[in-house]
Amino acid sequence: MNWCVARGTRGTRGPAWIGLAGIALLCASSPAPGQAATGLTIEQASRFAQSSSEAIRIRELAMQKSRLAVDEAAGRAWPHVDLQVSGSYLVNPPTGYTVKAGQLNEVPFPIPQNDFTIGSQLHDYFSVSASLSQPLFTWGKIRNAIDAAALQVESAGTDLVTQRREIERQVHRAYFSALLARESGTVLRRIADTAARIVADRQTALDQGSITTEAVLEAQSRRAQIEARLTEAEQSGETALENLGVLTGLDPSGIMLASSFGDTAPTLDEQSLRVRARDASTDMAAARTRQNQARKKLAIEKGGSILRPDVSLGVSFGVTGQEDLPYSGWQWNNSTWNLDLVISLGVKMSVFDGMESAARIGQAEKDTEMAGQALQQQEKLTRLTVRGAVDAAVKAEADLAEKQAKEEYAAERLRNAQVSVDNGMASREDLHGAQILLGTAQLDRLLAQFTREESLADIARLTGEMP
Repeated sequence: MNWCVARGTRGTRGPAWIGLAGIALLCASSPAPGQAATGLTIEQASRFAQSSSEAIRIRELAMQKSRLAVDEAAGRAWPHVDLQVSGSYLVNPPTGYTVKAGQLNEVPFPIPQNDFTIGSQLHDYFSVSASLSQPLFTWGKIRNAIDAAALQVESAGTDLVTQRREIERQVHRAYFSALLARESGTVLRRIADTAARIVADRQTALDQGSITTEAVLEAQSRRAQIEARLTEAEQSGETALENLGVLTGLDPSGIMLASSFGDTAPTLDEQSLRVRARDASTDMAAARTRQNQARKKLAIEKGGSILRPDVSLGVSFGVTGQEDLPYSGWQWNNSTWNLDLVISLGVKMSVFDGMESAARIGQAEKDTEMAGQALQQQEKLTRLTVRGAVDAAVKAEADLAEKQAKEEYAAERLRNAQVSVDNGMASREDLHGAQILLGTAQLDRLLAQFTREESLADIARLTGEMP
């Protein structure tokens, strides 16, 4: 009986064939960074990745930054106090003029009977001023700005959840890609050993003159094909472990996978999944936040439109004066100090701005409308995504059941072939063909298990129930 190891091709003279398309998919699937350590489970890998991910840390810092922005916006509602202190030195101060004692005898109030100078200034000049400003009424602009900043915190939190789920999904793919590569490599090594025995048997038959060289070359070609698939599986496994190590911060060489493919799939209630996915969807949450942000922006623009005055309170206090240095004592004729206190109530508004505020309000209204439409669209897309995920999961489960049935059939055929060989009713090549058939069925079953794991992981990501 002839044998074959091509993807989806059959032996020219027998039923033994190998479907290695799974290995091709395995090689194409690139996992994400994962975990390491002896007996590493998928749950442990996820925890390691969550704690070591730089991407998650960046999102956490962004969230902390957005909280500070809320404090900044809230600070605008509080009084602002400014203080200014200065000291100056006049190189050439005015000298003024001197009034001699007795020159002002006719002034109707007593004056000192000594000379004094009028209009002169000292070299030293000092100034201290403080001002306070407090907004009293701003048409909701400050309150809405605080709310807008709080919505940015909400958006940053949604981004953080999205990043966590993405890391979990990458870990899951990396982990089970490595597991698929490992298990497939084990099966392929058995097939490669069988292929080597077939080559040896055919070479013996050629030496005896019972077959042609073409049959030997065919066996060698099939063996080379199997070994190429084995090399691909091994390299894919190395890549998957490396990705797992990057994600978890663990040494890839120390990773030993402890989890296995699931035995059974949960019952899928599509209606319940839609509700859970809508509630847990980060895309829906982001769309709702954008809608609320658009509304706040519209409120801020309306508050800043024409003929809407902002009212504020202002208080200023100032002290200015001159004094000899060093201070030798206060003298009324060479010390001048002034104190000022001003309390003001200010009103500021735009009377005409060339319709700029009206245009900004119109744009904000359109942004609000677009955000509402985007939210409705996202809700539809969420339902459609759930439908696609359920579709893939159900098909994957059915495909796995089919592959398991084929594996059972192949195992029974191998047992029968062994009995026939033992009784002299079949050749060794018949037995080898049955062994290859079983190996092919096992590879197909492993790929189906991997596909089911991927489909269930997609559903778990939608509902926020990743491990």
